[in-house]
Amino acid sequence: MPIVSIIGPKGGIGKTTLSINTAAALTRAFQKRGSHDRVCLVDLDLRLPTISSILDSHPQKTFYDLFETLANKTYQVDYLQTLYRIVSTFKNYLAGEVAVNSRQLAKCFSLYKALGTNLFQYSQFKYGNQIYDLFLERGNIERVSRVKHLEPILAQINVLEFKAILGDIQKNSRPFVEEYVNFIEEYGFSIIGGEVPVLGKKSHRKRINEPAFLVLFLEFLNEVYERFEYVMLDTPAGGVGHISSLMNSIDQVILVFDMSNSIAINGSLDALHSFIDYYEDFYQDFTHDRLTGLDKAYVNRLTAAKGHQAIAETLKNKKIGLFFNRCQEAEEIPDCLERLREYLDTLDKYEQYKNRIHIVGMMPQHRIINITNNRGALFYDKDRALKDRMDLMAEAIISENQSTPTLSSSESEILRYLERKGKPGLVARIGRLASSFS
Repeated sequence: MPIVSIIGPKGGIGKTTLSINTAAALTRAFQKRGSHDRVCLVDLDLRLPTISSILDSHPQKTFYDLFETLANKTYQVDYLQTLYRIVSTFKNYLAGEVAVNSRQLAKCFSLYKALGTNLFQYSQFKYGNQIYDLFLERGNIERVSRVKHLEPILAQINVLEFKAILGDIQKNSRPFVEEYVNFIEEYGFSIIGGEVPVLGKKSHRKRINEPAFLVLFLEFLNEVYERFEYVMLDTPAGGVGHISSLMNSIDQVILVFDMSNSIAINGSLDALHSFIDYYEDFYQDFTHDRLTGLDKAYVNRLTAAKGHQAIAETLKNKKIGLFFNRCQEAEEIPDCLERLREYLDTLDKYEQYKNRIHIVGMMPQHRIINITNNRGALFYDKDRALKDRMDLMAEAIISENQSTPTLSSSESEILRYLERKGKPGLVARIGRLASSFS
C-alpha cells in the first residue's frame, strides 16, 4: 500500500500532469485493467481541484461533500443528541411528566451546566438562537428547580421537529469511501476529488483550515489507503493545512524539480531544503513526544490503530525522489546535480541525504503537454516518449527505488538511468553525454 506524494515549489510546473501520468503508468505496469483497487489518484488541492475536469470524470461525491458530511459529524451529531436529551427532559419536567428529584433530570441538569459550547454552530441550526439563549441563562440556574425560569425559551423549541432534524443529520454523518471513489474504466485507475460548487466555496475554505475537520479528513484518507495498492497524492503548491500530518503516512515524496530557468532551479533547491527541514523537525518532535495540535491528535489516532513502532518506521524510512522537469539541454543535468550537492553541503546535510535522495526521472521541455488544451485525453497514451518516462517513474515506485541512482551516484550512472527507454533527440544526447563521463 505505498503512498506517494507529488510536491513542488510552486504552481504550474507539472505536478498534476506528472500525477495523472504516473497513475496511468502504475496501472499499465500491473497489466491488469479493470481492477478497481489497484491505483487511486487523490486530488489534494482542496481549494481548486482540477483532475476530475481534466479527465472529464466526476465522482458521485467530492471533497466538498465530504466536508459537508464531516460538518455533521464534527459539529452536530453528538452535540445535538445531548441537546435533544436536555431540552426534551426539561420540557417534560415543566409539563409535570418528570419529577424534580428524578435521576434523569439530575443527569440532564449536570450536562446542561457542564456542556461546552465552542464547537456548536448555532447559526447552522434552526433552533440555534434558542439554544444560545439557554446557555446564556446558565449562570442564573443554580439548581434543578430553577429550570422553570427557562420555560419561555423552551416553549419556542418544537421537540418533534428537533428530533426530525437530528435524524436527518445522523443519516449524513459518516462518510463511506465508496461514495467518493470514481473508477475510470477507460484509464484503469480511480480518482478522488472534484470541483467545489461556487456557492459553497466560502464555507469550504473555512472548513479545510479547521483542525476539528482535518483530523476527520485524515482518518478518511486512511480508509482510502487501506483500500488501494498504490495511492498517488497530487499536492498543491505550498501544501495545505492537512499536509503536515500526512507526513505520518506518506511512504515517498517526489519533488518536481523545475529546470526551466535559473530562478526556477533556485526555487526547487529551496523547496527541497524546506521539505527536509520540516521532515527533520517532525521526526524529532515525534521521537521526543513534542508534537502538538493537529499533528499530535492525528499521530495518537494512528498510533492507537497501528502501534508506535509502525509509525516510527514509516517516518524513519521516508523516501525522497527528484523528478527533473523542463530540461532544456542535456548538459544542464550534471550542472544541476552539482549545484544540488553543493547546496546540501553548505547546509551540512549532504552526507546525511546523499544516499536517501533518489533520482527517479526527468522530462524534457519540449515534451511538456499543455493540459488545458488536452482535456479528456490521458497523455500517457498519446506520446511515446512521455510514456517511456512515466514507465521509468512507475518502475522506481514499484521497486521502492531499488533500481534508481542517488545523489551519491556518478553523473554517468544518473544519466544512463535517465535515458533508459529513450528515443532520438534530447534523450539520445543524454546518452552521449553519459558516455563522456564513463
